[in-house]
Amino acid sequence: MEPRLQKQLIVGLVFVLIFLLLGYGVFVWVRVEPTCFDNIKNGKEDGLDCGLLACGKTCEPAILPLEIKSSQYLQTGIGDYDFVAKVYNANTIYGASSFDYSLSFTDANGVELMKSNGSSYILPGQTKFLTAVSLKINGEAANVSMTINSVQWSKIQPFDSVVNFMIRRQTFSPNVNGNSRFDATLYNSSNFDFDKVDVSVVLLDEAENITGVGKTDIRTFLSGTERGFQIQWPYSADSTVVNVAIEASTNVFENSNFIKNYGTQEKFQKFY
Repeated sequence: MEPRLQKQLIVGLVFVLIFLLLGYGVFVWVRVEPTCFDNIKNGKEDGLDCGLLACGKTCEPAILPLEIKSSQYLQTGIGDYDFVAKVYNANTIYGASSFDYSLSFTDANGVELMKSNGSSYILPGQTKFLTAVSLKINGEAANVSMTINSVQWSKIQPFDSVVNFMIRRQTFSPNVNGNSRFDATLYNSSNFDFDKVDVSVVLLDEAENITGVGKTDIRTFLSGTERGFQIQWPYSADSTVVNVAIEASTNVFENSNFIKNYGTQEKFQKFY
């Protein structure tokens, strides 16, 4: 090899090495080390800023959507309908401080007669009755569908021993001057006062089929007190009603309704 060519090769290799070293230096200088606080899944993380090996904490389970276990309508008169559904929250850490839903009533030909929108809440791991009463529909409904549109998820601390309502006395009267009536007394055995407690009542026959629904609320429910409530239906219930399911609940995510330190600021919305 000629000395001149050899010299050119050596100079070229030197320039290549210098370029590589400079490039590596710039890369090291601008490179961002992965952390457990960058809101990015990187490094050895099992999830977003979590994982025992990378961050020393386990990843929380994925949020599961709310499930509509069952839904049905009940015709209470000409053009008058009630609705009831069972909604289940499979998440044990997150509850829904609010979720929006819509009901669509259609006739036998699939023509929509009425659409109704509403909102509710549900606690972690809870199965609850969702009721809508006195719905006015122009026509005869043959089907109803329920859709959950969006959910405001909220993380909450354990509350099993915090919210506790007890039914102390109850009476169902199937015929009082042509009406049906349910009377009961609810006791607040928790240590807290609540601005509003929602009560749903579901009438069941021997086969546990729903034959009637009603709802009311109790305002300013103080700790250690009991309150009576009454629900009436504008018709005489038949003799198939053999059981009454009562569900009392309160929205523990609302600061105005419940003490603040049982809700957290970890909230986000999910659309379906």
